[in-house]
Amino acid sequence: MDKIQLSKLKKTIRYSYNTSPYYNRLFKKNGLKPSDIKKYSDMTKIPYTKTDDLQNNPKSFFSVSEDQFIRVFTTSGTTGKPKKAYFTKEDLDKIVESTAIGTKIMYGITSKDIIRLTFEVGYGTEIWGNRYCLSRAYESLGALIIATGRLNIKEELEMIREYKPNIFGDVSSRVYYLTKEMSKLCDLKELGIKKFLIGAEPTPNAMRKEIEKAWNADVFVGYGITEIGLLMAGECEKKQGMHLSEFNFLTEVVDPETGEQLEDGEVGELLFTTFDRKGMPLIRYNSHDLGKIIPEVCSCGLPLKRIEIKGRSDDLIPIGAGDNLFTKMFDEAIFSIPEILEYQVIFDKKYGKDLITIIAESNVIDDAICKKIVDAIMTLPEIKNGIDQSKTILRPVAKLVKPNTFNRNSIKTRRLIDKRNLYD
Repeated sequence: MDKIQLSKLKKTIRYSYNTSPYYNRLFKKNGLKPSDIKKYSDMTKIPYTKTDDLQNNPKSFFSVSEDQFIRVFTTSGTTGKPKKAYFTKEDLDKIVESTAIGTKIMYGITSKDIIRLTFEVGYGTEIWGNRYCLSRAYESLGALIIATGRLNIKEELEMIREYKPNIFGDVSSRVYYLTKEMSKLCDLKELGIKKFLIGAEPTPNAMRKEIEKAWNADVFVGYGITEIGLLMAGECEKKQGMHLSEFNFLTEVVDPETGEQLEDGEVGELLFTTFDRKGMPLIRYNSHDLGKIIPEVCSCGLPLKRIEIKGRSDDLIPIGAGDNLFTKMFDEAIFSIPEILEYQVIFDKKYGKDLITIIAESNVIDDAICKKIVDAIMTLPEIKNGIDQSKTILRPVAKLVKPNTFNRNSIKTRRLIDKRNLYD
């Protein structure tokens, strides 16, 4: 595998240098040539590809003419412009083929399976390609796909009873919500779903165990990034880390402070380099995810390395059904209220949903100001959609406290506090 990856890596470097304006400029600016990358450790010579670059000028990454692209997938764009990933037909076909092979090997998907897919296409202007790629992959294996938007509880139950799927795919919080609500209407074990294939957000072990017990089913977690190819890793039957699709990209784990490459087993920031990407190759793309490569070989027998995700290296807060929140968003919403002096947002879990509590300092303690805060937060589509559409977020709660309640001794104000233990 090391030899295969090194060969693919050198090919990617040469191709990107010769065809991508972005990487041609990056290499020349840093006095690099493709021949300078002879081994894995040489990758540290190449600066990271930053998310800002994809936000501001995605077309500078194009290695083919624009008319060769057939799909563009975007992230939520919660820090400004969304990051856009463009794919040619050849690129998408490779992603679909790889996903089909991986799911057949790990989950035994065949033409006998009926799969209920409720991954949303996206919220607002976001175009999320997860359901598109998964549908194509499962169809190529001959499985019957039941894919619609998310339904209310009774409609979802009716859908399951009518089509009798044995596999269900969505984000973990949505599956947990269905588990809680549907169990009030029937015995979930009688519905016949035996596997849940979930991703796009962290899945606490306590949540996994509760879902598995209620349905008498297995929950398997996957990992992917829109920019790299969506479907990058997944758990096998052992559920002890996610196997990486090593034929399709290179994974580096680096120290967030120094950029030094870390050994397997050490936790660091994850960088990804695509292989065989025709339209929009990416080199050392900084995911800002924190994780490690598990050094031991999995007892399942698959030779592919496994990855374990630990959290985020930036101030991103995952929320609801796969959306992200940042401090800047709350700053703009809450500080628009004149009476507010400072605030903290506490993220917690209640009834299996995300609970957002805003504690704000104010000279005026009045319920009307609490209402203003909640109304301001409800203007954020990531929160509103989580409440109204995916049903994964509870309505926010606001509380007012006297001025100077918060500790201001720290150098940087910490306004977002996550108490959910998502990666436990």
